[in-house]
Amino acid sequence: MKRWIDVDPLDWFYRDTLEMTRLKTDGTGDTDVLSGMTYNVFKTGYERMVKRFVTVSGQLDFLVPDYKYHAENPMFVIVNGVEVIPEKIENGKVTMSNPMSAGIEVVCVAYGIPDKKNIGCMYTPYNAVGNYRMPHATLKNATTYTFSLSNPPESCTVLGVKLKRMFVNVGAGSDPGVVIRNAIGFQRNVFVIHKGEVYLPYMYNGFPAVIGYNAKIKGVNRRTSETVIVESGRVTYNDRFFGDVRIRRGDFFALMSRLYENLHNRYTDRRFAYNAAPQRYIVDRADIEGNWYKNDVLTLLDEKYHDGCYVFPLYSDDKFEPEACITRAEAVTYLCRFIEWITEKYR
Repeated sequence: MKRWIDVDPLDWFYRDTLEMTRLKTDGTGDTDVLSGMTYNVFKTGYERMVKRFVTVSGQLDFLVPDYKYHAENPMFVIVNGVEVIPEKIENGKVTMSNPMSAGIEVVCVAYGIPDKKNIGCMYTPYNAVGNYRMPHATLKNATTYTFSLSNPPESCTVLGVKLKRMFVNVGAGSDPGVVIRNAIGFQRNVFVIHKGEVYLPYMYNGFPAVIGYNAKIKGVNRRTSETVIVESGRVTYNDRFFGDVRIRRGDFFALMSRLYENLHNRYTDRRFAYNAAPQRYIVDRADIEGNWYKNDVLTLLDEKYHDGCYVFPLYSDDKFEPEACITRAEAVTYLCRFIEWITEKYR
């Protein structure tokens, strides 16, 4: 599955988005320069759905009763881990080109159409529930599940994609779902098994996964595998770019800050750090400090050229207005000054 399911090679911004998506803030590759927008609300009748079938001999049709065809909500068909183009897709049904043999796994996936609403200056996707949990499933031999480095390695494959085993320490008295959610975050290539419960990234909600693990079966420690459907009723998605959504000033500065960190780590051997004590007077500083991007914004606003002038201007009343959407003129001005300042700083 590609990083952004709503970015197509024919889009005019495709190459630039792809290049920005590849950038990380440092050598560890843990933090993206370009982050997505989370959402979990879909337009009525166009929800995200995943349906798994195991064929019978001669099967041509696959019924997906809740699916309604829409150009923005295509149905993807995966046969034994390989995407294929069916003969026909219509409301509630997928028809294959040729009769199929028995015992073949067919998975039909529709990613849905996210709903949007006005939030401040933005018409944006949104989340209706919080306290998220990663998609998970209980293994058949959960009560006798065993883990040891001396055992054969555990494995997880989703539609032909192999995930990496992630080790998460869940302390006594901690909620495993919360600890594992925080550890996985928005990573897309890992899985976790904790006390016989397997957890996968958000993007695989509703997907079948083949899990290989070790358990005591009839008193003997054995390697086994099974197919499970991992699900969560409280998942949030982060797989769309939403190129048509406007951006707030605070979010734009957070993006520039991650670019700053990326360039700093490329051209110096000093560890990047935010400005711990920015001195610039900003009338609405409290509005900045109350948001997740406070360190990004305050650090950049405190930067100066060699001549002592601040790089980024405030409004005439010394306000920044972090929650207001930026105009095209402001975006061009900020980017131009960012380039000038970075060139001067690392020349």
